[in-house]
Parts: sequence; structure tokens; C-alpha cells
Amino acid sequence: MELPQNQNNGYVTVIISVLVLSGFTVMDLADAVLKWKFFTGDDTTATPAVADGVVYFPSWNGYLYAVNAFNGALVWRRHLGELTGLSPIGIVVNVTVSRTTPAVDDDLIVIGIYGPAVVVAVNRLKGTLVWSTVLDPHPRSQITMSGTPYSGNILVAGIFYIGVSSLEEALPPKQCCTFRGGMAKLDIGTGEVLWRTYMIPDNGGQIGGYSGAALWGSSPAIDIKRGLVYIGTGNLYNAPAEVLEYQARQNNQTTPSQPDQCIDDPNVHFDSILALELDTGKIRRFRRFEEYDVNYFACLVPNNPACPPGPNLDADFGEAPMLLTIFSNSTKRDVVVAVQKSGYAWALDRDSGDIVWFNVRTKTKPYI
Repeated sequence: MELPQNQNNGYVTVIISVLVLSGFTVMDLADAVLKWKFFTGDDTTATPAVADGVVYFPSWNGYLYAVNAFNGALVWRRHLGELTGLSPIGIVVNVTVSRTTPAVDDDLIVIGIYGPAVVVAVNRLKGTLVWSTVLDPHPRSQITMSGTPYSGNILVAGIFYIGVSSLEEALPPKQCCTFRGGMAKLDIGTGEVLWRTYMIPDNGGQIGGYSGAALWGSSPAIDIKRGLVYIGTGNLYNAPAEVLEYQARQNNQTTPSQPDQCIDDPNVHFDSILALELDTGKIRRFRRFEEYDVNYFACLVPNNPACPPGPNLDADFGEAPMLLTIFSNSTKRDVVVAVQKSGYAWALDRDSGDIVWFNVRTKTKPYI
């Protein structure tokens, strides 16, 4: 589950500050001097991108900004609603906004829209619209993941990898849910969708099947050597009636008869780390870390009868996996590491997918 992020402790003025120090190190931090500050007039939750002396970032006031990194002067700003002609879905804010870090690729910056699920490319020198692509027509879909640009060959056009999330969890129980999380590969020059891979089976747009498994955190990690892109997924919003009924029966037994066989469909990738082929989007390997996790906003209210049978873990991977090389038994080993909101950190071997180690950092609830 992903909660809306449009507030910074009640403050409506956000300062974007840049420290410009020659040869800056951690030891110099005490001597750091504020170089400039820039007021947007509203919250800014995305990490800025910096390229060629310009800072790029979106704000919750609906604007996309380009600011001089050396003096804080405005280079340009664009109202996303006017620039794209998109209307907001109106769940969190009544203005078209982005909460993603702009991805810089040559003369483009690429961002995702926080509903509808549209990816937009803008000329980074002028702020003019280059292309706009709908990734998911679902009325509650949105882009919260900051995508990853990639060009593995100078003879091949640049690529953009991005996932899709939603706020469908906020709907009343009788209307929830049909959204399916998915990953996409776009031609960064044109916005054309080259492949799209869903995380759960097709539900035909009808309530009563699997829904959820959103991709909403950080940026996809690319393993050039293996030709893979790694992602982490969120919880299920809903599941077929037989799954919910089975889980309810297990909960009512003193000793569950089959506690680990509630969801045995290998195509249901919630609370998972997956490796997809860069070229085709085919799922090369995956590992799911929970046997059952159906959860949506109704479960935020204790003992709410509208909440599906528990445990309602809400154990998303809210960040993208990290690619590391470690020493294991004096041998170098390539691993992928990601942390669930439940506090479990996992390291998987990038060749086999086997668990190398895991750790538990926190055990707080609710996981938000």
C-alpha cells in the first residue's frame, strides 16, 4: 500500500537549496554555506535532478521547474496541466502534478504524472512538450516511480524503464479493485511503448480477481552484464473469493492445515523482487516473500469488517532493488538487495536468485 504524499508537516513553502563547494567532502560539512534558496510556494517531495548547471524538479503546485544551479535563478517553469492538457484524477490534489525525479537524457527530461498514469518528455532547454504517453488507462492509475533511462548501444535509441502504481486502494470495498501493477519499456525519443509486463493475471477489468502489486518506489535497477532490470512490487488490493475464503478458514483454525498454500499461482507477483529481460520484458526470475498479503485503505481502521481476512501485512517493496557486489566466503558475489516496509532486508544472488542473507531492522506497524 502506498499512501499519498502531498504534505511536509503542514509547511506550504519548500526551499530547494544547493551547496556549491569545490572538492566537497563530509569533513567540510560543518563549513558548508547556503548558496541560494528558491521558493516554490508548495511542497516538493521529489529529489531534484541536476544536469549541465541546471536543477530540475516538480512541485505539488503543479509546476515543473528548471533553476540555475549556481545562483538559484529561474530558467523556466511549466504548468503541467497546461503543458500536457491532462486533467488530474482528483484523489489527492485538484491539479496535474508529478512526484517523480526527472530523468535526464540528452536534451530531454522525462517525468511521470501522479494520475493519470502518463509519462511526459520535455525539452530541457526550453521546457516545451516533446511527447506524452499513457501507460495505463485505469482511472485510478498513476506514476510514482522515478524511471530509469538507459542506452546500452550507441546505435540503439535511448530507452526508459518505468512502472505503474495506483490509488485504487482508497475506493470503497464494493468498488475495489481491478488495477494491475505493471512495468514498461519506452523509446525515450518518441514515447512509444516497446513492451509492457503485468505483475498479476488479467482480471478482465472485473472486481473479484487479483488486483494490486503496484510498482511505486525509487528507480528500476539495471544489470547491464545480465541484461536484466530489477523491480520490487507491492501488496495485493484484492484476491479471488476462494482465496479470501481459504485464508479466513485458516485463520479460524487453531493449527492451520496448509498455512503456506493460500496463493500458489506462480503468476501472482505481489511483495516480490523480479528480474525482467531488458529487451523483451520477459520475467527471467522472481521471488515472492509473503504467502498472503491482501490489504487496502479499509484495513487502516482497526477491526474494520470491510478489511479482507488477515494477516494484512502491507509489506510492499517501497524502494527499487540495489545492485551490489559483496564478498561471501572470500568470494566476490553479485547480489540484489531490497527492503520491505515490514523491515525485512533481503539479498539475492543475481545469477541464481537464491537468498544470500536476510535481516530484520524494524517491526513497527502500520507499515506506511
